[in-house]
Amino acid sequence: MELVSGNWQRRLRSAPFYATLIVITAITLVPIVWVFTSALKTNKEIRENALGLPGEWRFQNYVDAWFEASFDQYFINSIFISVTTVLIVLFLASLAAYAFAKMRFPGNQPIFFVFLIGMAFPLSAKLGPLLSLMYELNLANSRIGLILVYVAGSLPFAILMLRAFFQGFPPELEDSAALDGCSRFQFYLRILLPLSKPSLMALGIFVFMGTWNEFFQALLLINEDSKRTLPLGLTAFQDEYFTDFALSFAGINITAVPVIIVYIIFQRNLIEGITVGSIK
Repeated sequence: MELVSGNWQRRLRSAPFYATLIVITAITLVPIVWVFTSALKTNKEIRENALGLPGEWRFQNYVDAWFEASFDQYFINSIFISVTTVLIVLFLASLAAYAFAKMRFPGNQPIFFVFLIGMAFPLSAKLGPLLSLMYELNLANSRIGLILVYVAGSLPFAILMLRAFFQGFPPELEDSAALDGCSRFQFYLRILLPLSKPSLMALGIFVFMGTWNEFFQALLLINEDSKRTLPLGLTAFQDEYFTDFALSFAGINITAVPVIIVYIIFQRNLIEGITVGSIK
């Protein structure tokens, strides 16, 4: 009886915590569910019964939004830009972080802090010089130029994160590899990168999400419709189809679903990458 009473007491003490979690979850999910259900309604249903379920599930709204608004091209652009940015950032940041964490050379700390300066300035302070540089290099209104901008913006945080992780590796690991004939680059490629997979995966997810959803820099640098990313295409689509709420909601879902899928697939890697440094 005492054991049962103790269990009930613990449950009662935990009840406010779980009730708070349920409320927060509901507040978070209700707008998401509303957007997804609205994308399957007619415009008349959205106006007359905004919070109700669709009378007829109109998946054709997604097909219409995909083909009428060139979302296929926007999707390809976003995939190309985001994936390329992630690969370049992981490669450059891991090399730089390895050098700052494990190699001793003149100016190690000052150069590292120079990289971190990029995190100290708000985006609005960097836009003027950035745009001027892009136009001088003839890289404005190009996917490559936008990729370079995203890479430059992501590198400071990426280097900071990976450097902290690499510093946790014992020096004896590299010494043992050197005794076996490994060069520094071989140690980096064959030992350091495989052991750093959780952190690299977590960093890749952060960079992918940030690049996929970025709007302001793309708005300033991209002028041609064929080179727009999904956020830019969605804005142009909503301006054109302002009164067609169903297609607008479908466009929002087309833009958001890939990020949700990436998070669901790699959420374990994200959590592992964030916590691995604290339990090593």
